[in-house]
Amino acid sequence: MLEGISTNRLCDSSASCLVTAGKAFVIRYYSRTTQQPEKQLRPKEAAELARAGLLLAVVYQDRARLTGDFNLARGQLDGASAFSSAGQIGQPAGSAIYFAVDVDFSATQIKKFVLPYFRGVRAALDAASGGVSHYKLGVYGSGMTCRLLKQAGLVEFTWLAEATGWAESRTYTAWDIKQFVTSQDLCSIGNGWQRCTAKPAFGQFQPAGFDIQAGEGELMQVSATQLNLRFVPTADANTPLATLPHGTLLRVLGISAPGWVRVRVVLNGAAFIGHVKASFLAAVPGLPPAPVQIPRIPAVHWKEENRSAGRQSTSGLASPIGEAGRPARNPDVDAALRRQQLAAIGDWLDVEHSARYARRDGLTFCNVYTADYCYLAAAYLPRVWWTSATIAKIAAGQAVAPAYGETVREMRADDLYRWLLDFGTMFGWRRVADATALQNAANGGGIGIICADRATEGRAGHITVVVPEQAGKTAQRDAAGNVDQPLQSQAGAVNKRFGSAGRNWWLGAEFIDHVFFVHD
Repeated sequence: MLEGISTNRLCDSSASCLVTAGKAFVIRYYSRTTQQPEKQLRPKEAAELARAGLLLAVVYQDRARLTGDFNLARGQLDGASAFSSAGQIGQPAGSAIYFAVDVDFSATQIKKFVLPYFRGVRAALDAASGGVSHYKLGVYGSGMTCRLLKQAGLVEFTWLAEATGWAESRTYTAWDIKQFVTSQDLCSIGNGWQRCTAKPAFGQFQPAGFDIQAGEGELMQVSATQLNLRFVPTADANTPLATLPHGTLLRVLGISAPGWVRVRVVLNGAAFIGHVKASFLAAVPGLPPAPVQIPRIPAVHWKEENRSAGRQSTSGLASPIGEAGRPARNPDVDAALRRQQLAAIGDWLDVEHSARYARRDGLTFCNVYTADYCYLAAAYLPRVWWTSATIAKIAAGQAVAPAYGETVREMRADDLYRWLLDFGTMFGWRRVADATALQNAANGGGIGIICADRATEGRAGHITVVVPEQAGKTAQRDAAGNVDQPLQSQAGAVNKRFGSAGRNWWLGAEFIDHVFFVHD
């Protein structure tokens, strides 16, 4: 038998202590609705536990104590959510996800509510896996619950709950994991744990690539014309994290599912971890090519200090805002003061009432507003940029002066999308992989940018700025504390000091791709 624990406490910092205490495994949670940030297992914690030599198992639980928590539709929802969490963690195929039935139901209740729920879970896992679930299914519950689910052929593994007074719990012996009432403190997790005993095979795992650090792992390249980097190892109902062009180099962390591998790839300085189809990767012949050295291109503005480029003027839109008395951010002061300065910039620009950014003649001005915000914040985001022919001259060493319509042109949101990818790093912008990094940058006194490229040629994209949180105005976070919707400010169809074009607007069908960038 193996000795381990189950806990809803974050315990990566306790990993070594748990090993010293003789624990072989840790059981943690997946959840969609929990209000306990520590309950949800996250990738870093999973990797740290595995690096210490511990095995992992997971149980999915969203309350799971009332009959209303169990039905076919709820099972499908929870199964899909569990699959998504497993993909984040890098949980390998063939391991198990347990689902909790944390209540002493009668046989009638189990048959009426719980069995349909598990049918829904299995259907969702099968669908997400493209036919047959990548993961085995387990149940946590009473002896009767474990017995009836196993007899129905709906689970491969059973975990007997610690409540010995529940139906058949004193007599059920076919468990794979058994939980015990525990009260003493352990390591730094206090008494928030339960002792568990498990048989040698109970669906345990270690995340794919947990022991591979940055710069390690087999180096491969994309052999297809382009390849979608996926959040989880499936192409079904799964918006890509990014699209990798032919020849993109990446590090393979391990097999995540049949035909899929978990990989780490760096795009414009941002590290992404996700899943790709293994058949679209090829070995790298010889040494990878040296990165192309892009010649240094200078920043350019059109008519700085243009007094006609003011908040209540509709002229001078090609110029950065030049109104007297404008606030600014000093990048060299501490984070708290930078946040105050950014708040003052947003308040002063007053996007909801300034004529400069107001929608008119069918046009919107997200690009103008975002460029003005960045200009006052001392982060270069161009309102005008050099033409391609002019860049070639600059690269050849020629001196070129800005001339509107000749050497420089105005930048729309879709132009800024491309500029951030091609030139952003020259001017202190760095790409990040998620919304949490955007909000962290803004809360640290920096700037976050969300920019999406319109799918229809000739139609402008959209760009918003991520702003610091303040009293009464905060980002939306999931149960684990990760930012789901950063706090944004925008001009557009509707101008908002705090707000955007909608939840996950950058994933809209009208956009072909999007990027997250920050400037510290």
